[in-house]
Amino acid sequence: MKGNSAAAQRARLLRALKRGPVDTVHAYRKLDILHVPRRVFELREAGHSIVTSWVWRTTEQGERHRVGLYSLEVSQ
Repeated sequence: MKGNSAAAQRARLLRALKRGPVDTVHAYRKLDILHVPRRVFELREAGHSIVTSWVWRTTEQGERHRVGLYSLEVSQ
C-alpha cells in the first residue's frame, strides 16, 4: 500500500508481520515507517497480538543499536 498515511503504514507493517518478524530498522528503511513503535501500538489497539523482543542491529556506519523485533502472536 502506497502513501504515508498512518493507515497505509499500518497496512504495510501488518502485511510484513504476516510473513515473519520485523525489526525497527527494517520497518524504517524498507517499509517507510518513521515511527514504528506507534504503528505497532495502533495495530495492538486494533486487536492484533504483537510481541516485542529486543535485538542488536549494526548500521552501515558500524554503530550497534538495540531495537525492537516485532512478531505476530499466533493463537492456538
